[in-house]
Amino acid sequence: MPVQGDSTRLDSARRAQILSDTAHTALTRAQLESEAGTLAQQGKQAQAALIRQRLKDGDFQVGDRIAIVVRGDSTLSDTASVRAGRMLELKNLPPIPLTGVLHSELQGYLTKQLAQYLKNPTVTVTPLVQIAVVGNVGHPGFFWVPADLTLTDVIMLAGGPTQTSNLNGTVVKRDNKDRLSDKQVQQAFASGATLDQLDMRAGDQISVPEAGKKDWVRILQVTAALAAVTIALISLRRH
Repeated sequence: MPVQGDSTRLDSARRAQILSDTAHTALTRAQLESEAGTLAQQGKQAQAALIRQRLKDGDFQVGDRIAIVVRGDSTLSDTASVRAGRMLELKNLPPIPLTGVLHSELQGYLTKQLAQYLKNPTVTVTPLVQIAVVGNVGHPGFFWVPADLTLTDVIMLAGGPTQTSNLNGTVVKRDNKDRLSDKQVQQAFASGATLDQLDMRAGDQISVPEAGKKDWVRILQVTAALAAVTIALISLRRH
């Protein structure tokens, strides 16, 4: 599945490799219900409420895209956008409502919907989310990416970190506010969490900052210390 975005300089072969090498499973309704229950038992009612709202509304926002392949029907194989009212409009078919549908449910759901008009349709779908990657990356910009990519995958699609990047300071923003703190992002990096698992939406921004002066001072201090140790060891060997 090609990535479409404002940044076109990233090598297409590299993008294809990243996308083909990453295949993750979206969270199911049962998994989300279990997580909401666990959070509620832990007294984290606000977080549990967010998950329950997700279960009610579904994962699809107006403006999201869905790549659809219907075997044997090229007229329906297309990349369609989610319209107002969370409706999916396909050629020559009535609008299909997506309210309450999760990423993990989409393929089965659309197969049933299309079965009303086609005989035994074979449907393959890929939900796409537009994510911004800004700051110290090779090719910052907006990218349409599958919802089952990890944060690391998305950063690599944007050209990866630069020599002056501070990945430890990476945050995810929504509406100019921190959606995920730097500590939460580090946990997501370590666990390989996907956009779906992090409930990221169109317009969310992955911000990779530049290493600050303190970081460079620390690097220089460590370098100087290593150099001093090396000189001392050489001196001992000579004597």
